[in-house]
Amino acid sequence: MEYGVKMPRQPKFSRDDVLDAARDAVFEHWRSATVSHVTSRLGAPSGSIYHRFASREALFVTAWIRSVRRFQQALTTIVEIPDPTEAIVETALHIPRFCRQHRKDARMMTLYRHADLLTTAPPELREELAGLNTPVATAIAALTRRRYGRVTNHGLAVMRLACRDSPYGIVRPIIGEAIPAWIDDAVRATTGALAGLPDHT
Repeated sequence: MEYGVKMPRQPKFSRDDVLDAARDAVFEHWRSATVSHVTSRLGAPSGSIYHRFASREALFVTAWIRSVRRFQQALTTIVEIPDPTEAIVETALHIPRFCRQHRKDARMMTLYRHADLLTTAPPELREELAGLNTPVATAIAALTRRRYGRVTNHGLAVMRLACRDSPYGIVRPIIGEAIPAWIDDAVRATTGALAGLPDHT
């Protein structure tokens, strides 16, 4: 047995622990959240944060990306629902359902705008951000083709309104709060009507 050999110390907190603490800090403080709020939740010194993340912005943007990816995980399965109109409505309903079941991640997703981060985020995260919305764009295109038999600019605009913009607009004012069941009825009604629009080119 060799003596005097130091074993590497295992980190006390995992990467997900740190990102959870960042998300929780944002849930409570939103854009006023600081690294101090995160370390307070972890019971750790700031050095344990900066060992993994070069800056406050890198920490919170990374947590934001994780929440967005969690939201996107169900989209592929939903889009494959056999009936196209049902698939469109269920895609829209994923927004209030996710906000209801994952209140902290939903609140985290309101911290930044993707378009802004493409130019303002730490450089090491911009490549990941560039392709971040690809799953959503792919889902919208697939639903457009299934609904109209082709993909046109007008068809894509209708699908974006039906599946993304309209349900998000309904839920946006109460993200982070308890989402009442009737919100789903409102989304179902508006998205169902939008899904019935023809593809005028």
